[in-house]
Amino acid sequence: MTTSSLPSRRGFLESFGAGAAAALLPGAGRAADERRPVTVLTNHNDDTLSLFEKGFERAYPQYRLKFVWLMPPDAMRYLRDASNPSPDVWWQAAPHNHLADMAKQGFMQPLGLPKDGLPAAIGALPLEGEGDLFHASQLTAFGFFINSRAIKAQNLPWPEDWPVLAGPAYAGKLAMSDPWTVRFGSQLLDVATRSFGWEGGWALLSAIAGNAVLMQKGLRDEVISGRQPVALHIDTVPNAEQRFRQPMERVYPKHGAIVNAGYIGLLKKSADVDGARAFASYVLSAEGQAQLPKSDLPRLPVRPDVYAGLGASQFDPFAAQAAGQIAYQPTDEAAGRSTALAALFAGLTQDKALLEKLWGRVHAAEAAGRSAIVADARRALEEAPVAADFWKEEALASAFRPPRRAEAASPGTGPQEGAGRASPPEQAQVIPGQPNGLAIPEAAKPHVEKWRAAWRNNQARAMRLLDAAKA
Repeated sequence: MTTSSLPSRRGFLESFGAGAAAALLPGAGRAADERRPVTVLTNHNDDTLSLFEKGFERAYPQYRLKFVWLMPPDAMRYLRDASNPSPDVWWQAAPHNHLADMAKQGFMQPLGLPKDGLPAAIGALPLEGEGDLFHASQLTAFGFFINSRAIKAQNLPWPEDWPVLAGPAYAGKLAMSDPWTVRFGSQLLDVATRSFGWEGGWALLSAIAGNAVLMQKGLRDEVISGRQPVALHIDTVPNAEQRFRQPMERVYPKHGAIVNAGYIGLLKKSADVDGARAFASYVLSAEGQAQLPKSDLPRLPVRPDVYAGLGASQFDPFAAQAAGQIAYQPTDEAAGRSTALAALFAGLTQDKALLEKLWGRVHAAEAAGRSAIVADARRALEEAPVAADFWKEEALASAFRPPRRAEAASPGTGPQEGAGRASPPEQAQVIPGQPNGLAIPEAAKPHVEKWRAAWRNNQARAMRLLDAAKA
C-alpha cells in the first residue's frame, strides 16, 4: 500500500505545521515515484482508506494517493487559511454536510462526472449537490444493535420496531446514548418524533426511557456482554461487529431512518483536477461503492445497482424507502433544534428512577388486566409538555443557537484572492457531548426549567392516579 508522506493520517492534526504542509505540495517525493499525487482531505477510518487506495491505484496506476486526516471543523479552518496548499478532493464522513457550507463560500468546483446509476435523492434527502459541487458518497442508517443469543436466552420478543422496545419485556434490557451527552442521541429523538408524530413519538420515548439504561459510552460492550441485549445505534457499529463477532447483529426497524450522508467534492484550488476527478469517479463507481460495506466501519452505498451483488443479508435503503420503511429523512434545519430536543428529553429523565418505577407500575397493572383503570396514568407519562414546533420560537431558538465563532484570517484568505476580509465563519452549534455542549446556554435556562417542571407535574399526576387505583 502506498503510504501517506505524513506521519500518520490521524497524526496530521498533531503534526500540523510547515513540515506537514510541505508534504502536500505538488511534486513532493516525485523523484522516487513518478506517479502523479492526488491529495484527499478526509475523516474516513484507515481501513476504508486502505480499501479505496488499493482499488483506485489499481484502476488508475498513473496516480498515487495522499491522505490528510482532519475532522470537518478542522478541515474548514485549514482550507480557509490561504497559506496552506490545497488538497485536491474532500471526502467527508460526517453527519453535517460541510461541503455544502464551503461550496457556498466558493471553495468547491463542479464534479463534472456522469451521473448514470447515481440517483439525485433518496426520498426527501438530496444526494446531488446544487451546481454539481458535491455528491453523496455513502449513507448511514439508524438501527438496533442486538445480541441475538441474549435475546433468545432471555426469551425477549424480537425487536422489529420501536414499540417492541417500549414494552414491559425490555425493562432494564435496553441501552441508549444519553441525548444530552452524546451527539448522535439527539438524532434518535428526531427519528422517533418524525416517524411516529410528535405525540406518538414522545409516548414511545417516555416508555423506552423508562426501560433503558442511559449511557455516555460503552453501548457496544453492554450488548456484546448480553447485559443489555439491545442498543439504539447507527448502523456502522453493529455492521462492524457483525463482521467480526457472532451473534452480534443489527436490525433496521420498520420505522427506520437514513440519518446522514457523507459527501465528496473537488476543491477549487486543486493542483490536479484530472486526478481529483478520477478519484471522485472511482469512489462513486460501482466498484468503489461495493467497497463501502467491506470496511471495518461499513457504510451504505449510494448506487442502487450495487446492492444486488452484496448478498441477501445486505440492507438496501433504496428498496426500503420505496417500500415505505424509511419515512424519516434528515434535514438541515435551524441551528439548535437538536440541542433543544436533547434538553427536553433530559427533563423527562431528570428522575430516572421515578420514571422507571412509574412505567413498571403501569405495565404491571396492564398485565393484570387493569389497563382501563391506569389509562389516564399512562397518558400522563406519555404527554409532551410542549408543542411540536416549540423550538421555532425565536427567543428559544436564539437561546440554543450559539453565536458564530470568529475566525482569524489574513487578507486573501479563502478562494477569492485579494478579498482582504475574514472568511465567513462556520456555524458553531452547541452539540451535546462536544466541547461546550454540556452546559445549558444561560438564555435557555428559564425554558429548560419550565420543561422540567412540566415533566415533574406529569409524573406526579401519574403517581396520584396509580395510587388512587391501587396499581
